[in-house]
Amino acid sequence: MRRNRPVPEAVIEEFHPSLNHRFFRPDRAEGFAVIVALNPSAGEGTSDADLIGRLASLDGRIRNACNRQRAVAAQLHRYSRLLDLERLLFLIRLPTSFNGLDESDAGTAADLIQICNPPPQGDLAERAAAYLARWKEVHGGNSDGYADGATIRSDLAWLQANGFLQLDWQGDQPIELGAEGAATGSSLNGGYPALADCQTFRRVFTMLRHILKDPFDGPETEAEQKPSGCRTPRQKRARRGSHEFSPLYRHLIGRLAGIEGGYAADQVAVLRYDVEHVLNPYGFMPQVRGRPHSRRHGYAIGTALLSADQLLEVHAQLKASIDRLSDQSQKPLLLTLEDRLQRAGLLHADGSPGRRHQPKRALAHRSITAEVTGTLASPEQVARVERAIRDRRRVWLRHLPDAMSEQQRKRVDDDRLRAWPVQLLFHNISWYLAFETATIGRQTGLIRTLRVDRLVLLNEDGNTRRGAEAQHAMALERMQRLLHVCGGIYFGDAIDDQLAVMQPSTGRKPQPPWGLLRYSCAPAVFRLIREEPHRFPPEHTAYSRPIAGDGLGAARPRDTLTPNPASDSHPYPVEIRLPRWTLEQDWDLRNWLFRWGAGLRIEQPSELRALHLQQSRAVVDLYAKAPSL
Repeated sequence: MRRNRPVPEAVIEEFHPSLNHRFFRPDRAEGFAVIVALNPSAGEGTSDADLIGRLASLDGRIRNACNRQRAVAAQLHRYSRLLDLERLLFLIRLPTSFNGLDESDAGTAADLIQICNPPPQGDLAERAAAYLARWKEVHGGNSDGYADGATIRSDLAWLQANGFLQLDWQGDQPIELGAEGAATGSSLNGGYPALADCQTFRRVFTMLRHILKDPFDGPETEAEQKPSGCRTPRQKRARRGSHEFSPLYRHLIGRLAGIEGGYAADQVAVLRYDVEHVLNPYGFMPQVRGRPHSRRHGYAIGTALLSADQLLEVHAQLKASIDRLSDQSQKPLLLTLEDRLQRAGLLHADGSPGRRHQPKRALAHRSITAEVTGTLASPEQVARVERAIRDRRRVWLRHLPDAMSEQQRKRVDDDRLRAWPVQLLFHNISWYLAFETATIGRQTGLIRTLRVDRLVLLNEDGNTRRGAEAQHAMALERMQRLLHVCGGIYFGDAIDDQLAVMQPSTGRKPQPPWGLLRYSCAPAVFRLIREEPHRFPPEHTAYSRPIAGDGLGAARPRDTLTPNPASDSHPYPVEIRLPRWTLEQDWDLRNWLFRWGAGLRIEQPSELRALHLQQSRAVVDLYAKAPSL
């Protein structure tokens, strides 16, 4: 304040927190010969004698600091200089936070524009150099040493060789430092950061790579799964201590134990220190509402969420949904994923995985839904209905009649339908749209399902949308309940009946709108049906008790019915409570029952029994009248 050109007080206040920053305070690694900290409020440096004495001791302090650095100099590596180390750390953070610097990625493109607008051109190294330089300037740092494309390209090659930028890597490979020795361009008197030592650098970067490759890798202990609401405020404060995440640190040490240069079993405190001084200060930990993300179940950096094997399984399932289930709406997502996996070396140019990454699961079902132009089976229309589901908008649909029985034709509206789309369902061999009809004068409508290749989305019903998300959630809950109790996707034609089945039925005697299906099975068929416990609601199903010596084992909780007489060819009865509309009109139920042929005898309801008998006689008559072959 006594200078000819006084420093403004606001500048002093701004620099004071920087000088006292927990992690980024002045350090000898920045090139200082020595750093002397004075506290004027404590009387330090306020007298000429004190300052003269401190200045006289500078040479000795510098010699002592240089002597201490000689022990470190024997273990230096290519990133021992602070500038090189920090450039590497920020370079790792950049593509993992912004999805490979892909400007077309909707999730990160807006944030990239905030850093550099217009986006830089060139290869990954040139674009990364431009983003890093601008990123440092935005955060108030010096961009010198960050804008050199050749240096960044060398750093990217090192990261690629050590598995940071490729998914197809062996998890037990050690960090390779390359040519070791004194870092070039270091200051004569400046010190080295903690990671200048080869052993420390390998240890920290082994952990960093593991977190990138296997995010959220953490222990699943009973203590961690206990709801926080079960603890008192004093217990919560106690858990905030240094031992709160010890199970996670021990788990990470165990996972890294087999890697050369990793952590020793007794280095829990060392791992915690590395996390606090590398992951947190250099911005690797994601922020949620301005605070670091919870670490209880592991760490995750940037956009890395799945391992290589998991990504390939996702790719296989996504590809199968397009190839076998005809879900063309997911094709843009598949193409983007395949492009990323090919660049990562996990997929060949033809889209096939490497031999070590063949999918372990596949879909055997195949959709018969044809891509009919102008219907919901086309990518353009299904994208529109997906947006309507997301935005909870009411739409106008038109149903196109198909080749069906006269009875079915009477039950389907051939005119326009005003509806709230709820969900797209794949059932057996085709895609269906589940929707709630918009009924005048009623808050709730009928839940229906129709094939997407028989539906046309005409337009949105103005700008009408559900005012509350709870209404959409209630419609979705009703649809899921109907799927559960019906065992199929035909939900009847009466709103009141649908609402009545929302509550579980009680008692053995079914009440409207419930009905009882009873049939008896031959031994071979009963064994197969008993292995399908979730085809119909388990709580609505009762099976025959086992018969002595039949090899079915002990009775299960649902085995409550008395077997038929031993002389009966079908000794095993089964009873299922189902909605009446399912028993009377559901084709899925009839196809399932009738496929067992003579191995199943329907006893109730009588109408379904008569239909089974009629069809069986028609088949017999058909072959009786056919010419001999």
